[in-house]
Amino acid sequence: MTSVNCPSKNALSGHAEGYRGLHIAGLLGLALKRLRQEILVDGEQQFPGLRVSHFRLLELIPDSGARITDLAEIAGMTKQGLGQHVDYLQERGYAESERVAGDRRVRLVRRTEAGDRAMEFSRASIDRVEQEWKRRLGAERFESFRETLVEVCGPLDEELEWLSRP
Repeated sequence: MTSVNCPSKNALSGHAEGYRGLHIAGLLGLALKRLRQEILVDGEQQFPGLRVSHFRLLELIPDSGARITDLAEIAGMTKQGLGQHVDYLQERGYAESERVAGDRRVRLVRRTEAGDRAMEFSRASIDRVEQEWKRRLGAERFESFRETLVEVCGPLDEELEWLSRP
């Protein structure tokens, strides 16, 4: 496994001044960029052609499947845009879809076994990043960081409720 070269806590102490001018959106953007890099570091070899947005979409699809319309709403995309992502995943064997018998306009999307493996890979990559951040920050600071993010996010929105369904 290759890892993205992230500076250690000691190395950052000398660079803290450079980060000082960034507003919170810039800092969160950089943290998200690092997280995406970590997901993709081994992903291209195991799951060629998948981007972070594809891994995210695979996570949004419940085991029982979902309608394109519902997925588009949760993902904050147009139905057409999400449909293109689904088509891309289908072409590569990560998802499948079928028309609903009662309404041929509705497409029900499910992950394939390959899609399940890609989703598990994505989750494991995120877990790996969290463990690295916990190591760098210390367990107490990491948990405080996580709790702060939860507080800033506020009440669960529809996407988080969707993701927390069994």
